[in-house]
Amino acid sequence: MINNEQIDYRFKILYVIGIMSVIVEHLHGYSSIEFDFQGWLRYSSYHMPLFMFGAGYFFKQKNLKYVTKYIYNKFKKLVLPIYIYNLFYGFYSQLLKKLKFKNMRDFSFDIIFLKPLIGTGFKNIAPSWFSATLFYVEVYNILKRKLILSLFKFDFNELLYFIIDFIISLFAVYYSNLGYNKTLIYIAVLRTMHLNIYYQLGIFYKKILEQYFKNLKNDFFIIIIFTSKFLIHLYHGKELAFYYGASDYYNCSPLSVFIISFLGIMFWMRFCEIFESVLGKNYYINIIADNTYSMMINNVLANNMITTIYFFISKYTNYCQSFNKEKYFNYDHKYIYIPNNKVRQLGIIYVLNGLIFPIILQKIINKIKKYILDKIKQLKK
Repeated sequence: MINNEQIDYRFKILYVIGIMSVIVEHLHGYSSIEFDFQGWLRYSSYHMPLFMFGAGYFFKQKNLKYVTKYIYNKFKKLVLPIYIYNLFYGFYSQLLKKLKFKNMRDFSFDIIFLKPLIGTGFKNIAPSWFSATLFYVEVYNILKRKLILSLFKFDFNELLYFIIDFIISLFAVYYSNLGYNKTLIYIAVLRTMHLNIYYQLGIFYKKILEQYFKNLKNDFFIIIIFTSKFLIHLYHGKELAFYYGASDYYNCSPLSVFIISFLGIMFWMRFCEIFESVLGKNYYINIIADNTYSMMINNVLANNMITTIYFFISKYTNYCQSFNKEKYFNYDHKYIYIPNNKVRQLGIIYVLNGLIFPIILQKIINKIKKYILDKIKQLKK
């Protein structure tokens, strides 16, 4: 167990911001909650890098002594749940198929065993690509450091690691813009190459940058971030946003992609530092932060639950007659229904369910796991 004194509550808030950004972005403008500052901080330009940054910040050098154990534990934590959820959603897909839903995938060796390794499989686990990518990033990071230690008998300065990974990241965006992101296996490699820089940024920030950034006053810090964003938007003539899951950067320059993501992370990091004393130990903040994995991987199902309620309302009442049954039965995960497309504030129902349902589901899973483990212990006695 971790003592409360060891918990960095800034990152509890940061993870809440990250998962809220994911949930809101998946609602495609129908969330009724917007905190992207009118496009200044587009969700898709920082939410995945933000999680990578947090993971890197907490990397411990002592893990280099137990590389095999470290990789094994990361596999159990990040990849094994993808396989379990994939099987669950596989049976769920077969159920939907019997209920006349279209575009549902069938069981196959590829979907069950191979696709989860690159974060794909049955439709509902689409967001799991991030968990698979984080696993590859963490494996790359520890093997890289172990190899350097073996070859040179000393560890590189974090600045050198950062420069090396920064160059790799720029190449990843460059090759994505050339069209290499059209092949699934290349996408997995390219997003690992690029998102790794934000993991390394977390390590670099903790060891070097943080001490200098803390000396910058809040007002000056915020002015720097928004002035930089203004100049980049002015240069490109548009708001910049990216789709990390598909390694699609819409032909933005590799340097601009990194700067935009970096500015988003630094803004929210400073926000968390300012409000840590107020929000850090808040019960709701902590319960959301502790269930981000479930919220990420079950977000498609959470949204579909609300859409299904609207479907039954449209079927059995005179309300919600603008409901698009064709999109619903095509299982279009992007289909978010707002009655008559008028009361956008009703999007809050999707947001709340995107938070509440995964927490309840995770609590049920935890109870089942505890029950099974207790039974195993009893059998061993």
